[in-house]
Amino acid sequence: MVSPVPEGRLVLVCGQEGAGKSTIIRALLPCTPYSARIDAEDIGQTNPCPMDDEFFDLLRGNVAGLVERFCSAGYVNVIAGSFLRDYRDYLAFRQLLPKPTAVFLVELLVDSDVRDDRRLSRAKQTTQRWRDRVDLIPEDRTIREAANTDYRYIGVDTTNLSIVETVRWITESIPEIYRQQ
Repeated sequence: MVSPVPEGRLVLVCGQEGAGKSTIIRALLPCTPYSARIDAEDIGQTNPCPMDDEFFDLLRGNVAGLVERFCSAGYVNVIAGSFLRDYRDYLAFRQLLPKPTAVFLVELLVDSDVRDDRRLSRAKQTTQRWRDRVDLIPEDRTIREAANTDYRYIGVDTTNLSIVETVRWITESIPEIYRQQ
C-alpha cells in the first residue's frame, strides 16, 4: 500500500496518433508522486483492431477499472491516455468512475508534418494501411471547446518541444500535483 496524500487526481492525455501520448505518459510517471500510469494502447492491443464505438466502450471500461483499482490501492495520481477520441468519449468514461478531486485533460497538439515523421520513426511501428485508416478520422475539437467541464484543459503544442520540455510544460501547468517538485 502506498502512503496516500489527501486528494485524488486524474491526468488524462489525449491527441492524434503520433502526438506523443505514450511517450509523455511514460515520461510523466517518474515525476508524479503517488502515481500510476495507464496507456490504453498497451492494454487495448487486439487483432483485428476494429476502432469502432463498441471497441472504445470496452477500452474505456478497462481503463476505468484500472483507474479505480489503482486509486483504491492508494495511488492518488493516475496518468492515463490513448483512449479518448472526443468529448463524448470523455463523458462516457467519467460515468464509469467516482469523481476524483481534480481532472486535468492534457491534449497534445502537433503539426501534421512532424506528427507524420514521428509515426514513421517511433518504436511502436504501424503500417501505411493503419496510418491511412487513422488519418480518415477527422480532428475533433470538442474536448478543448466544451463548456462547463469538470476538468482543466491543458493544450500543449509539442511541434517544437522535446520530451523534457513537454513534461516541464505539463508539470508547470498542474501545480496541484507538481508544486513540491
